[in-house]
Amino acid sequence: MQQRALMAAPIADESLMKLPKYIIQAAQYAAGAAADGIFGPKSLAALREYDDECDDFDCAADEQRLIVVVAQHAAGLSGADLDGFIGPKTEAAVHLYMKSAQIADAPAHDGTRRTASTMATWQEHKRPTVFERDGVDLRASAPIVPPDGMSELPTRRTMRSVYGDAAALGKDGMRRRLTTLEGLPGRFNRGDGVLYGVHERAAPHLRLALDLCERFGVIDEIYRIGTFNYRHMRHDPKRPLSFHSYGVALDLNPRENFGWVPKGSERRIAPFSDEWIKKYPRGLSEVAVQCFKKAGYAWGGDWSSFRDPMHFELVR
Repeated sequence: MQQRALMAAPIADESLMKLPKYIIQAAQYAAGAAADGIFGPKSLAALREYDDECDDFDCAADEQRLIVVVAQHAAGLSGADLDGFIGPKTEAAVHLYMKSAQIADAPAHDGTRRTASTMATWQEHKRPTVFERDGVDLRASAPIVPPDGMSELPTRRTMRSVYGDAAALGKDGMRRRLTTLEGLPGRFNRGDGVLYGVHERAAPHLRLALDLCERFGVIDEIYRIGTFNYRHMRHDPKRPLSFHSYGVALDLNPRENFGWVPKGSERRIAPFSDEWIKKYPRGLSEVAVQCFKKAGYAWGGDWSSFRDPMHFELVR
């Protein structure tokens, strides 16, 4: 009972340290992160992506439970056994999984999931330097208004009148305002040109952003797009609902563009500077980011207190 109480407790850095190293390693390996037993933002991004792709469980709001459940799932457990508790059954299954995968000698993160997935994975791309093409200047301040798009984007104060009040409508109510986009360029997600869970008012802007990415030759940089996810900001129930709950926010390539809290002089690290590229060697290029900005999206990489380069939102 004492162990179950620990596993159900709210996540904190010191509680993560109490998790057995082999559990963390198994979860990291399954999600395609470096199986070193050291849990940081890159591992968290990989595990949350694993969670988003898997319909068998949903525990992204609790990082500690997320680690254990991913390890359980990778080890072949299912149903009621995906409980986030480390008991004899979990220990035996995970140890067997580690032995069969030779996780003790696992190579460094190569961006590839070790479990079956139909999702596209990261591939290396050259960083483009062309910002003007076919009469479009990505660095010009004014965004492009797509056909049937919004000439003036809502602010945080006015967004509920435009997109709907997610808190009042609930998950099912917001789903009724979403649409599915088809015929999109790129190889993201399953490579079928389809993206689910986009707010109908945001759809023209997202289609424009991807069309610009194709025009400027950066569409294949994007291998993963996360859209609608009814949850709180930064998975913290004390915070307001995330803009993902409205279907107007996107997470692009979360493993390579993980969020982090800069401290002290780190806040002065400018996006796409040498220091930035050192931290995000496989991050999105400036051209790709500017394509989304040109379509009206704000970018989390511009934030100073919390850098979130995976995040784009259609809020002014």
